[in-house]
Amino acid sequence: MKRILLLTSLFAVVLLTSCSKVIVEVQQPITGSWVLTDAAHKDAYGWYTVTTGVESGVFTFYNDGTARYSERGVTMQGNWYVRTTTGGYYDEYGDYYTNSHQSLEIHVSDYYSDDAIDMVFDNVRFSGGSFVATNYNNNYIERYRFSRY
Repeated sequence: MKRILLLTSLFAVVLLTSCSKVIVEVQQPITGSWVLTDAAHKDAYGWYTVTTGVESGVFTFYNDGTARYSERGVTMQGNWYVRTTTGGYYDEYGDYYTNSHQSLEIHVSDYYSDDAIDMVFDNVRFSGGSFVATNYNNNYIERYRFSRY
């Protein structure tokens, strides 16, 4: 009798737990609208400010991986990717590391004008209402700071 009660209880627990479904949608820290607030390159002589051409636009990143860039009546559509990767990278201070970190890719374009923005960063770090993305291109380190729009 105890064995039948035990099997019945076990069956009821399995049946009840298998009937419920919980969906948790995790929002990425990059989701939302951003503006480029600072861009700089570092070479052997130090950091210097650069103009990228996207300072007056707004990047919007959606949770489904799509992206939009808008500036003075021009809108570009595309996608973004944040990946966890391992390998060498430079942080926003110019220090070199080889541990696990996040990288970022942004690809948006306007099919009518053939304009495109392709940004590939070796490292990205999110901090509250901003993020910093860096890349090394064999001659210098690139650093881009974005703030919430």
